[in-house]
Amino acid sequence: MKINKLIKLLIITTIIIFIFSYTITNSGYYEYNLYNKKNLTEDQIKEFEQDIKKGERIDINKYLNNPQIDYSNKLTKATSNASIKLNNYLKKVLIKSFHILEKLVK
Repeated sequence: MKINKLIKLLIITTIIIFIFSYTITNSGYYEYNLYNKKNLTEDQIKEFEQDIKKGERIDINKYLNNPQIDYSNKLTKATSNASIKLNNYLKKVLIKSFHILEKLVK
């Protein structure tokens, strides 16, 4: 009985996600964002070319408008570190397990 409810929930969730992504795709939101990025890039190229014509000193950081914002906090850093440590531990365990299996096969 609980498995049927779980399957129904998964199917409904999948349908909702599909409808949401289909709506976003057809609304043109993604294409609009790409268009804005292209325009920004063209404006930066024009500014760069004008500065070259004027003979000004060129600094590439002036033309790059890609701020990288760090949204991490103590929790995300801790979980990331825990995940990395767990990954390394599991990797070591798997390597040792395969070495043992290799010895057993030989």
